Amino acid sequence: MSLRSFDESVRLLHDRINLERLQSFTPQDLEGRLDSLRNILDSLGNPETAYRTVHITGTKGKGSTCIMLESILREEGWRVGRFTSPHLYSFTERLMIDGTACSPDDFAELFFSVYERIEPNTFQSLTYFEVLTLLAFVHFAQKQVDVAIFEVGLGGRLDATNLCQPDVSVITSISFDHMLQLGPTLADIAREKSGIIKPGAPVVTTVLLSEPQEVIRDKTNSLGLPLFVLDEHFFVLCRNHPYPSNGGEILQYTFQYKTSPQFPVKLTLDGLSLKMPGAHQIDNAAAAISAFLLLHQAGKPLDTESILRGLRKASIPLRVEVFRPSDGSPTFVFDGAHNRSSMQAFVKTVTELFPHRRLLLIFGASLGKDVEGMFAEIAGRFQHIFLTQCSESNRRFPPQELRAMLEDTPETSIAVVDDCQVAWKQCERMAEAEDVISVTGSLYLAAELRKYFLEHFNMDDNRPQGFYR
Repeated sequence: MSLRSFDESVRLLHDRINLERLQSFTPQDLEGRLDSLRNILDSLGNPETAYRTVHITGTKGKGSTCIMLESILREEGWRVGRFTSPHLYSFTERLMIDGTACSPDDFAELFFSVYERIEPNTFQSLTYFEVLTLLAFVHFAQKQVDVAIFEVGLGGRLDATNLCQPDVSVITSISFDHMLQLGPTLADIAREKSGIIKPGAPVVTTVLLSEPQEVIRDKTNSLGLPLFVLDEHFFVLCRNHPYPSNGGEILQYTFQYKTSPQFPVKLTLDGLSLKMPGAHQIDNAAAAISAFLLLHQAGKPLDTESILRGLRKASIPLRVEVFRPSDGSPTFVFDGAHNRSSMQAFVKTVTELFPHRRLLLIFGASLGKDVEGMFAEIAGRFQHIFLTQCSESNRRFPPQELRAMLEDTPETSIAVVDDCQVAWKQCERMAEAEDVISVTGSLYLAAELRKYFLEHFNMDDNRPQGFYR
């Protein structure tokens, strides 16, 4: 095996500590690490300054916002890099250019071009996420992207992506998640996420709750930065009910951006529909449009049709992802909801999309998550629930322990199945053609059963090469 092979780069990457698979690390474990990473970027020629950047954080909605913004920019003719996490099947999905994952050959060349310029002891100290973030900075510079979109991995203040130099910072919704790392209150969580706010970069937020919003206001005021807030500086109007009776795409939203002091660009987008279902996606679309408009001020003339096309095309796996494989099969829905607020949005969307259908659920969770909160949102909404676990994750919540936490209700039957693929088969055998089978509770479980589903029905997903988790 050549030292510079893709397999060898995978081995060296996977030897790094992966905090995404741990639940016990604390902020103290991350303090001071940005200084070391900044020194590495200096030695690499500061690739993070070679392109315009949008930095996006939030408890939920940040991934969808990244995808929507990327789609708009690509319709406008921009060359776009996107760094998001976690991945579904291959870590190469985290390094995207114009919607295409970094190829194994390109990744190997990229990896070793960076690896060989870092002192060995320093490289050994880096985490899995830090290595991939460094590679993204370099990759986007080498490929000469016009703009790079960086999604925060966790929090913001201490996240490796916080070494980027943003032209626009975006903070989507804030709710309770990762409290061990980010703090017990919404203000604490907002304080960590507001760590991405930097001098010179305007801030967009869709945070409406007063407690976390006040933290964001204080940070922008202290730096003298413009802050643009949903329902205060830009607005979304619903002209029709968001869910047609046939469960089709969302209809007819109007986005309004009024000129200064409300917003530096005057724009009205009328009659917009989104490919991604769920009323919560409307706020994400508003954030994506806002970031685009702030980026675009110094660019070419604005084409509103490209914004509309970009949002109509934007889609992301495991965000209320609906499949209808054939007339004789039930409908399948995959979603990566893994905290109470995202589960609330998921349940609301599914029940409104399919108001008169029998709903079946395959549920698994990761340790450290608010399972009781998720169960509170699920209670009474599904006729059959299969509690199971992901095959691969070392953070999987044992399904027997899940069963002890889920209260019995007259409306729901509950089964415990250790093997998620067996749970899938049992649920599918139970389901009728008009039923809806949902998989949620854990991104890892949803990704595993989504892959199994696509193989089962021989459906093409155009997944990138190199399936390494």
